[in-house]
Amino acid sequence: MWIRNKFGGRLMLNGKKIIFAAGGTGGHINPALAVAGEVKRQYPDCKILFIGTPDKMEAKLVPAAGYDFATIQISGFNRIWNWNGIKQNIKTASHLLTSTMQAKKIIKNFAPNVVIGFGGYVSGPVVREAAKLGIPTAIHEQNAFPGVTNKALAKMVDAVMLTAEQAAEHMQPKNPVIVTGLPIRGELLTADRDVCRSELG
Repeated sequence: MWIRNKFGGRLMLNGKKIIFAAGGTGGHINPALAVAGEVKRQYPDCKILFIGTPDKMEAKLVPAAGYDFATIQISGFNRIWNWNGIKQNIKTASHLLTSTMQAKKIIKNFAPNVVIGFGGYVSGPVVREAAKLGIPTAIHEQNAFPGVTNKALAKMVDAVMLTAEQAAEHMQPKNPVIVTGLPIRGELLTADRDVCRSELG
């Protein structure tokens, strides 16, 4: 596994606890599910908790994959300055404080050994609070041009993992980056082509 602890050694995950923070789109969620699946394959007794938002894609995909799921309220700022945009931004500003408090409570209750963010707004408060608590942290960036959240988190986490090496040119990581490629769920690699064609029509 490419998960390493903050001292540079390999992090053995038998009996350990991991929090995955990912949300908003399948581009963030599915790689997180892929890594979680590989962790469970190698370390069946490792405990995994996903943190996401209650009204986005992760609220369905994560429980359906069989993982425990906790939620925090957070959203992005609306760049369209009409009345609806202003209302959305007021709500987003209020979520900045509450999401931090919610994330801190979940982290303290679960007591993870490592926290990994895969992007989306939800990763921000979760990874940031874990870092403040001295818990080993990492992020994974799936795109060649990193998102706003991962760009900010790269400055504070213990490990920055990238799908594409050129993403590092747009970040200021505190520690050396690790190019992992894009995590893909194992069942997608072993799926029968004819069965898939039949199911998809």
